[in-house]
Amino acid sequence: MAEDVAIVETQHLTKIYHNRRIALNDVTLELPAGAVLGLVGPNGAGKTTLLRLLLGLQRPTAGWVKVFGQYMTPNAAHLRRRIGYIPAQPQFPKGLTPIAYLDYMGRLFGLSRQERKPRLAALLRAVELLDVSGEPIAGFSHGMTVRLALAASLINDPELLIWDEPTHGLDPEARRSMLELIKNLSQQKTLIVSSHNLSDVDEVCTQVAVLSEGHLIYSGSLQELRGKMRGRHFELELDGEQKAIAKVLQTVRGLAEVKQAQLRQRRLDIVLQDNGLASSALASVFMALADNKVDVLSLRSAGQPTEQAFLQLVEQEEARGFARAWSYREAA
Repeated sequence: MAEDVAIVETQHLTKIYHNRRIALNDVTLELPAGAVLGLVGPNGAGKTTLLRLLLGLQRPTAGWVKVFGQYMTPNAAHLRRRIGYIPAQPQFPKGLTPIAYLDYMGRLFGLSRQERKPRLAALLRAVELLDVSGEPIAGFSHGMTVRLALAASLINDPELLIWDEPTHGLDPEARRSMLELIKNLSQQKTLIVSSHNLSDVDEVCTQVAVLSEGHLIYSGSLQELRGKMRGRHFELELDGEQKAIAKVLQTVRGLAEVKQAQLRQRRLDIVLQDNGLASSALASVFMALADNKVDVLSLRSAGQPTEQAFLQLVEQEEARGFARAWSYREAA
């Protein structure tokens, strides 16, 4: 496959269920080889629907999906053989053991016995299930089930990994192991990771796609997404009388350039409006401090940029949706 061919590409991808519920609306995106894409969005945003369309498990109502430069359809088994998938809630035949299940999956992928046996042993060791490889899956905890799903997704040595909420419900140690594995795999494979945990996305992903009510409201690098909040959230450590500091808080809250202001003891936490110069807004804040004889001990950019930018994007999209609905109502 040519190096410039996108691993995943969609054009105007749309999915409507029962001619009334729009789960995905006109999604166009492109994923290059070697990228780790974080797919994020509120519940019901369309993340799982998008993943199922990428896998060819459903047919789109409109638009198309290409994987490895070829159209993905329910009949494209040859493409799915090159993909490793973990569903949001993995389930397995309860009567089988991990070693029997992985052996069965290896046979489905056409692996010979000489290939299967060492590979499944290595995978069971990697996900720390070797000691229970002969025990029934029925007795497994959620974390053990996820680890088995992880091993199953790698049995065919896929080029593309599509994992739906792989860290959901894991304890901190298991979550850390999963993130480290994603980092290691990203050196060799292309990944799409759906997640509710934005700190996970922030840590392991190079790109992000944000869905809201079926719309793709952002697709690009994490750096660009963080840039949407750059210079907008600050913490100021203050020195002065408490009454004067409280008066500053009321003044700052009244500034048009300030979206939000909170006081935690002597730390002033401010979020600026999306438009306008940060320097101009901060000048107004410093003027209020000087007028009340309050000094600044420190000033720093603050917060979790990825999470804040995500929330800001969703808020803006919801506001646009309300405006559209209102305009339709007025026109009626």
